[in-house]
Amino acid sequence: MISQPNTLLQRSEFTLGILAGGSGRRVGYRDKGLLVGSGQTLVERTVSQNRALFAQVIACCHDNPWFYSMLADRVFCDSRPGLGPLMGIAALLAGTETEFLAVIPCDQQRLPTGWLDHMFEAMDNSLLGVYAAEAGRHTACCLLRRGARPRVEELLENKERSLGALFEQPEFSGVEAASMGCDIDYLSDLRSEANVP
Repeated sequence: MISQPNTLLQRSEFTLGILAGGSGRRVGYRDKGLLVGSGQTLVERTVSQNRALFAQVIACCHDNPWFYSMLADRVFCDSRPGLGPLMGIAALLAGTETEFLAVIPCDQQRLPTGWLDHMFEAMDNSLLGVYAAEAGRHTACCLLRRGARPRVEELLENKERSLGALFEQPEFSGVEAASMGCDIDYLSDLRSEANVP
């Protein structure tokens, strides 16, 4: 059987998941979701520019659930902090009620126009997920089927913590997407993007 690409987006099938469980070590242990660029926090900008694409917005955070609750319909806190982004993705998948979960890090600086369509078109029926890659390197931005949860939990049971471990699985595929790797690793990244709309 030949896999067929997806071609039609229906908002009711998609949840936006904000991944905000990191320690912020490289930015002085600050919550990167609270960093401000161009007059608003990065996560506020991401949610406001993309909310209309999704049936709901959920967030998984390490700290500051009060802040994320102003932006998301539901908020989950890390049940076991310090276990990396896979634990956050597991929490988001457990909380999603739609067929698809689009995961975006809280410090995403910008998303290209049509990013969700681009990722969805790459998600054929044989895949549990696709992830955005830029210049051949994976980003934290991904589109997952709700059915990916057992695979994520299996990796966690095997002591895996990284996104790379998930994306190396045969049911996942990368899709080249310019500007999807625009998250904050250091404060200088925020300063260099200060004028980004």
